[in-house]
Amino acid sequence: MEKCRLEYKTYKIRNVNGGFLPFVMNDVMGLENKDGVQTADVISALLGHVKEGYEFNPDTPLTEGDRNYVSNPSPDDKVHCLVTIVSANSLSLMDQSVIKKMKTVKQQANDIDIPQIVLLTKIDEVCPLVKKDLKKTYTSKKIHEKINQCSNLIGTPVKFIFPVKNYCYESDTNDPTDILIMLALRHIVSAANDYVASL
Repeated sequence: MEKCRLEYKTYKIRNVNGGFLPFVMNDVMGLENKDGVQTADVISALLGHVKEGYEFNPDTPLTEGDRNYVSNPSPDDKVHCLVTIVSANSLSLMDQSVIKKMKTVKQQANDIDIPQIVLLTKIDEVCPLVKKDLKKTYTSKKIHEKINQCSNLIGTPVKFIFPVKNYCYESDTNDPTDILIMLALRHIVSAANDYVASL
């Protein structure tokens, strides 16, 4: 079994000119793994207290005074949009403890007005119609049901939940998959921009 990555990592996206797009993504592993990141560490990351490259400790959350703790984070250190990844094909299997952790992080983000978006992944695995034709995503009754189920479970409004298909076996990109991903990304960047403008 592959070991989960615990490092707090920043990703930059190159544009067609060889430079980078004007935003970064910070990755924190999921809350579902008992050996993974703690809720307190996700909240610390939201607030900008976690240094790039810090390896999360499954047993002990990062605390003030640790060399990897940023005491006075700059606006660039802080999260400007919280994106949660939820698999459409495992919604009904989500443990209540995981849902509770997600709601705790969500509440902290609410308290400091950080916008939140959910990516509902693996939509092709829950709807044969969508598996055959991704263009049917927003007209699929099954996908609407999954979006509503996700909203009811974690409390995120439906309008902030975006269905996407994962690249898994494909050897190249394709427009229908990319369109769903780009639609979600556009909303993420827009929400982050609005948040930064309000600071």
